[in-house]
Amino acid sequence: MKNTIILHKNISKPENLIINPLVLYSKLTLEVKIIFKDNKGKSGIYRWNNLITRASYIGSAIDLTRRFRDYFSLVFLKKKLLKIIV
Repeated sequence: MKNTIILHKNISKPENLIINPLVLYSKLTLEVKIIFKDNKGKSGIYRWNNLITRASYIGSAIDLTRRFRDYFSLVFLKKKLLKIIV
């Protein structure tokens, strides 16, 4: 995870509330395997940022690894684009 930044936010919380750190991946194409491994068996909220257009997308998933595998799959992305175009 040398290209990964982990941020912890200091907030007061009740004792039974679990808050996990925010993880930023800076080089997605180089860190695909790390992303899958880090998120295996986890659910969460994620945000994709387009550094060129400045657009962002926020989503959530019960199985983050499965969702991220979809996003890195050209077949999945082509199907999504066809739904938008048609």
